[in-house]
Amino acid sequence: MDLKEVSVKQTPAVAASPYSSDEALTLVQKRLEGDLARVRERLHSLVAPPHSRIAGPIEYAVAQTGRLLRPTLVLLSAYLLEEDAADTPQRVVDAAAVVETLHVATLYHDDLIDDARTRRGRPTANAKYGDTLALLTGDYLLARCMEAAAAVNAAPVMARTLTDVCVGQMLESSQLYDPLRSEDDYLAAISGKTARLIRTAALMGALQSNADNIGQEALEGFGHHLGMAFQIWDDILDICSEETGKQVAKDLHNGVYTLPVIYAARTHPDEMLPILRERPMSEEQRQRVISLTHRSGALGRAADVARDHVRDAMGALRSHPSFAERAPVVGRYLHGVVDRFASQHPALRGPLDATRADLLPVPAGMEPGGAA
Repeated sequence: MDLKEVSVKQTPAVAASPYSSDEALTLVQKRLEGDLARVRERLHSLVAPPHSRIAGPIEYAVAQTGRLLRPTLVLLSAYLLEEDAADTPQRVVDAAAVVETLHVATLYHDDLIDDARTRRGRPTANAKYGDTLALLTGDYLLARCMEAAAAVNAAPVMARTLTDVCVGQMLESSQLYDPLRSEDDYLAAISGKTARLIRTAALMGALQSNADNIGQEALEGFGHHLGMAFQIWDDILDICSEETGKQVAKDLHNGVYTLPVIYAARTHPDEMLPILRERPMSEEQRQRVISLTHRSGALGRAADVARDHVRDAMGALRSHPSFAERAPVVGRYLHGVVDRFASQHPALRGPLDATRADLLPVPAGMEPGGAA
C-alpha cells in the first residue's frame, strides 16, 4: 500500500500530555475499559430480540463477549485521530458494536459449517438450539449489523466487508481435503475470512473520526496485516495447543490444510500427501501429520510469516506522521495488545519492537486464550 506523508496538527487528547508515559498508558487503559463496557451495553440493545420466543439463541450470542478485539481496534483507532480529550462519542461506540455483531454472526455460521459442538469451552449455538435456529440467528445478526451500520454511515463499508468475508470462506471451503493447496491459496482465503474484518475494525474508528484518506489507508494496512498474523497464529495454535478451548488439530479433522501443514507437506511430500488425501483422516493419521508438522520446522516458518505481518502492521502505523507525533501512548498500547496475543505459544514469541518493554497489561477479558 502506497502511503504519502501528510502534515497533521497535534491532538491534545493523546499528545502533549501533562502525565508521564506510564500515567498516560494507565489513562488509556482505564478509558478503553470504560468504552468496552459501553460497547457491551450497545451490543445487547443492538441485537435485542423482537419476540420473547426467540430470545434464547439471540441473547446467547452476546452473553459472553470475550476479548472484544475488533471493538478494541475501533476504539484505539479513534483515539489516534480524535481532536480533543472529550468522552468517546457514541457513534464510535456504535461502530465498535456493529463490527462485533458481524463477527459474532460469522462465528454462528462458521460453527454450522464445521459442525462444531463447542467454542471456547461452552456449547455452540447449533449444539444448544439446533442448526435451523443457529442459522437464522446468524442471519438475524447480519441484518441488525447492516441496519446499525447505516445509522453510522458505514453500510457500504460493512457490505464490502461481508462480501470479502464470504469470498474468503468460500475459497477455503472450495479446497477442503486438497493436499495441493498452496501458500497463495491459503493467504487469499484468510485475507478475506479473517483479516478483512480486522482491517475494517481499524478503519471504522478512522471513519467515525473523519480521518483523511492517508490516515484511513494507514489504519487499514495495520488492520490487514494484524488480521493475517492473528489467523496464522490461530492456525499454529490449532496444531500445537491444548489450552485454547478447541479440539487440537480441528482444522485437519475438517479438511482445512493451513500454513503449517502446507509447509510440512512441502518438506515431507511422500509421507504427507497420501494422508492428506484421506477422507476422513484416522486419528493415527492425524497424529502422524501433527508429528511431521512439528519435526519439519513448519511451525517456526509459519510463525516467521506471522511476525513479518506484525512488522508490516506496525510499519503501517509508523508511516503516518500524526500517529508517531500525536499518539505514541496509543501506539505503545497497540504494541502491547499484539505482543500478548503473540505470546500464547513459544513458536510465536520474540521481540516485536523496541517498544515491547514497559507495556501495560491488556484490559480485563482480553488475556490470551479467551474468545477474540
